Amino acid sequence: MIISFSFLFAMGLQNALVTKVSQSVVRTTHLTDLFTDLGIEFAQLFFYREKGEKVKLQRSVFLKLMIIGGFFIGGIIGGFMYQSFQLKTLLLPGSMLLFALWYDSILLRFYHLRRKLRHE
Repeated sequence: MIISFSFLFAMGLQNALVTKVSQSVVRTTHLTDLFTDLGIEFAQLFFYREKGEKVKLQRSVFLKLMIIGGFFIGGIIGGFMYQSFQLKTLLLPGSMLLFALWYDSILLRFYHLRRKLRHE
């Protein structure tokens, strides 16, 4: 039960982190949704004529490809790490998520302080 809770907690943190980092461009980290969005955006690349729209689509396609690549690379590395470290393998992504939460809280305080100083 503790392992299930830990996995679900880590997945929730990861979903929230991806949504925050991508500024809500990517609202899900399910691969099926990412592949669907990627296919739609590839098709749109052929129909948009304006350069600004094409650049925006290219950035979105690149972001989705990086996320998909991260999933596959993480799965492969995680599999090899598990052979050596068993459940201790979870310490690395868990530590990375905790670091990201800490960093995000610092950014939140910074932006809050900056906004507060602008209005004074």
